[in-house]
This record gives sequence, C-alpha cells and structure tokens, in this order.
Amino acid sequence: MNGHGRRGRRVSRVIGWTLAASLLGACGGLPSSSPVGRGLEVGANDYAPIRLQFDPPAPGASPQQIVDGFLLASSSDDDDYSAARLFLTGAASSAWTPRSGVTVYSDSNDLTLEGDGEKVSVRAPVRARLDSSGRYYVASPGEVATSTLGLTQVAGEWRISELPDDFGLWLTPFHFGRAYGRFALTYADPVDRSLISDYRWFRQGQGLATSLAKAQLADVPPYLQGAAVTGFPPKSRLVVDSVPIVENVAQVELSTEIRDVATVEQRRSAWAQMFRTLRQVQGVTAVSLSVEGGRLSLVGVDGLPTSLAALGFAQPEAAPRAIVLRTGTRLSAADFTGWLTGGENQRAVDAPPLPEVPLRWERLAISQDLGSGIGVDKARASIYRWTPRDSGSPPTFGSSLTEPAFDRRGQGWIAGVDGAGRPRIWYIQADLPVRTAPEVIEAPWLDQRVTAVKPAPGGRRLAIALTDGAGQTSVYVSGIAVEQGGTPVALQKPWRIAAGLTDVRDLSWVDDSAVAVVAGRKGAKVAPRILPLGEQEAPLAEVNGAAQIVTSGGERGVVVVSEDGAVWRRIGGGWHRHDEVGELIVPGS
Repeated sequence: MNGHGRRGRRVSRVIGWTLAASLLGACGGLPSSSPVGRGLEVGANDYAPIRLQFDPPAPGASPQQIVDGFLLASSSDDDDYSAARLFLTGAASSAWTPRSGVTVYSDSNDLTLEGDGEKVSVRAPVRARLDSSGRYYVASPGEVATSTLGLTQVAGEWRISELPDDFGLWLTPFHFGRAYGRFALTYADPVDRSLISDYRWFRQGQGLATSLAKAQLADVPPYLQGAAVTGFPPKSRLVVDSVPIVENVAQVELSTEIRDVATVEQRRSAWAQMFRTLRQVQGVTAVSLSVEGGRLSLVGVDGLPTSLAALGFAQPEAAPRAIVLRTGTRLSAADFTGWLTGGENQRAVDAPPLPEVPLRWERLAISQDLGSGIGVDKARASIYRWTPRDSGSPPTFGSSLTEPAFDRRGQGWIAGVDGAGRPRIWYIQADLPVRTAPEVIEAPWLDQRVTAVKPAPGGRRLAIALTDGAGQTSVYVSGIAVEQGGTPVALQKPWRIAAGLTDVRDLSWVDDSAVAVVAGRKGAKVAPRILPLGEQEAPLAEVNGAAQIVTSGGERGVVVVSEDGAVWRRIGGGWHRHDEVGELIVPGS
C-alpha cells in the first residue's frame, strides 16, 4: 500500500471474526430500533458477551499498519483496552483516554490513512459522535473526521507515540453497536410526580449498573435545566465504586448528602430516578439505597419499592385513547385503537360537545380533555381558539405560523416569525381568554426558521424543526424551563437529534424516546421516518403523498395520512389503507 492509498479490509487480522459476525448480525449500521438496550451486570444470568480477539502488532509492520491495527483493536475494552495499547508506546498508552469520546465512522472501507514514517493522518466520513458523558450527536451531512497520529520506533518497531488529547475511540457502526447500548437516565418533573428521560450510551457488560448509577448522580444535563430536577443533592456520590446486584436487587451505597440535606420529596424523587434507571440492567427488579450501611428510609414506603407507583410516581402514559376526526366543518371523537381495527372493537368516548370549525381554519390541535382547540388559517397568519367558555381569534402576533400543538397540561404551542421577521416560539395559556395574544418564550439561541414544534408526551420537552437558508432541516429537543407554578419561561439550548432533512411536512412524538417526521433527504424521497433520541434514524416504507404522521401508541402504532385524505396504518414492514378523513387529530399533541 502506498502512502496515500486507502487501506484494505482487516478481517484477516481478527481471530474469530466470522463467528462473532454471524452471532451478532450484519454490520450495516447503528441500531435503529427504539427500545432501550440491556447489558451484563453482576447477577445477570442470561447474557453471554461475545469477545473479539485481535492480533498484536506484526513484526516489521509499517506505520500505516500500526495505526490500522490500533483502530481495530480499540474495539475491545477487555483489560482496559490491552489489545489496543500494544500498538502504543508506554507514554502514549498512559496519556490515551479512550473514554473521552467516540467517533462512529460510516464503514471500515471508507477509512483512509495517509502519510508514513513519523506522521499518519486518519480520515473518515462521520456517522455520529459520542461525548464523555455518553451524549450522542448525529453528524451533519458530509461531516468528515480527521486526525494525525505521531509514531516512533521502539526496538526497531513502529509504535504510536502521540495522540490528540480528545482522540478517544474510532469505531465502525458494527463495533459501536456491539460494545455500547442506549439507556435512559431519569429526572423528576419540577411541579408534579412524573419522570423525564434523557437518553445516553454506555458500555455494555460488567459494570453497567455502576456506570448508570454514577451518571444518575450527576446534575441535570444543560438542555433540561429548569425543565427537570434531580432528587440527589450536589456532591452526591457512590461510597464504593461498585453497584453489586444481589438476588436481583441493585445495592447503591451513597454518601451522606441524601440523608442530611435532601428533603422528603427529594428522597422520593431520587429513589424513583435510580429505580427506573437501574431497572434497565438485566436481572434488576428492585433498588436499595443506603447510607453508612443503613437503608434510606422513606415515609409511606415499607420495604423495597418494586414499582414507580409504590413511590407515588405516575407510570409512563398509555397510548392516546381518543382521536378526533374532521369531516368538513364537523368534528367527531372516536376510540383511536378501535377505529383503526374495526367498528365492532370501538369503546365509547366520553367527550364534551365538539364545535363546528369553519374550513378557513386547518391543521387543528385539540387538548387532551377535548375541551379546547386551536386552528391556523391557510395564510398561516392568524389562529382561532375555542374553549368551553368562548371562541375567537387573538390579534395578529406573527406570520409563517406552524401547525399548533397542545401539551398534556393544556397549554398550546405554535411557532413562526414576529413582525420584525425574527423566528419565535409562542405558548398559549389554557386558562386565558381566547383573544389574549400568545406569549413569546425566551429562546436566545433561536436563529433559524421554525418549521414545526411539538411538546413531548410528558410536556417538559419540545421537539423543534429548524430550517436553514439552504433548505436543510435539523430536529432538536429542548427542555421547557418553568417557574415554580409551572408557567413556561425559557427554552434551553437544544440537543440536535437529526440533521440533513428536506421538505419536512409533519412532526410528532412517537413516545417518550422518539420523534417521527414526514420528510425527505438529499437523494431520497419524502417518507415517514423515526428519529430515536440519541440514535440513528430509522426510515419507514414510503407512502405516496404522505402529509401527516401520528401514533396510536409507540412506533408500531404509527399512522400516516396522505394528501388525498387516506389513512395508512402500519402492518409489519408496510402500510394498510384504512379509511379517508378530512383531518385526523390526536388530542394532547
């Protein structure tokens, strides 16, 4: 291989590669399903990790071969990455911090090595990046990672002597998916007893419970500040650097802050947070929190809680029961699942009288209790509201308005541009008169056109689609910071979960962990797409003229409405045409 060529495949240097690949499945991309993964921990009985072994540096290996071998061997973290460290000098091995982050590059064949002798440059198209906290960032279209490694000779053999401080790991999607899993960290709502999830990636295998517990003790991530709180006081830590699992109970020994500083309600939140987070570890059915050898006490809770309900926290919300169908100006409520599967399966829906809505108003949003609604006019310049008390339109407050949406607390959301042409997001207080102008929410980072906004099922996060001047759309998630009584005050600087979309026609939450869009990509047609939080996109089968996407419950319950009013529900890997509607509205979304 010359000094500027693309290095070849490395299968011949991996012992047991064929067996491992056949057991683990094809390496055609990052995991695309939305369920949270589970991994090995003390006490787990049915997880058998598959280990890949790597050859040490071959005598006489060239600098490029040494770098090539190092990148491949760093896929294994056995014995603190001992296989990869064989390619480094002693000083470089001591300085290397593999857990500082991960660069996931698209494919081993796309990795190029340039140079020879004392400098070798590495270059590859990027699929995603992982920071030291496990936060997953999707790559921008065309993003490329480059880095230069220094080499020196040790006893006549080339070894890597210099690595950039933030080099971390470079992994293919196959090796990343084998080593890491996506898990939810849990925080509490600042107003009521409900929980908010944050999705990150952790090394699977022994020590998973310890890694999750340590991460859970840290502060709320920046994009959720003010939208979520933690019951663990500052400086909380594990007394012993381990969370053993004994008879299916994760044993968490904490420093004294939670006993000496935390309020009763904070203790309750802390236990619910740790319980929900550690239940993701294989074999864990309960969590014990203790301080100085004594189990943490909680008023009203006897023994070890084995459910969130035992701690006074609401279970994850069920699928929406009701759906509202629009035919002309008429609205009617129906049982969602029953309507999709056949009239004989429908349950009665206890709904208040629904108003007639003039055809001028479209893309309707309806509150979860079916009592209030918002529509936007065809010019996207004004809105219409109705409540049990009144109906009407507020004064003009913006233009290029998006589809409105409701959160589960009855607050409305809409975006557009104000009179000065600045992008804005507004919220609409449920208890204010219908002719009251919406309130602008503080979002100083907002500098691109907003094409969609939708609150998450729990109501404290907002999915936001932003489109740049070139027509490229990215999707973000921002925490909705609230005052003590729950009034929204600001949107935090968001976390980007998707990039490079075009022609975004609709956006909706699938569940707590994923967003769905109808959108295209450069070189790809408009299609329904699932965007898991902190994971690669999962395209669904095309629907001609797809215009709207909602769900009757989770990813399997995704429903698409095409431009001709046809309703398509998901059956296996395809779609089944169900009915025709003028408009389909899921209350509370």
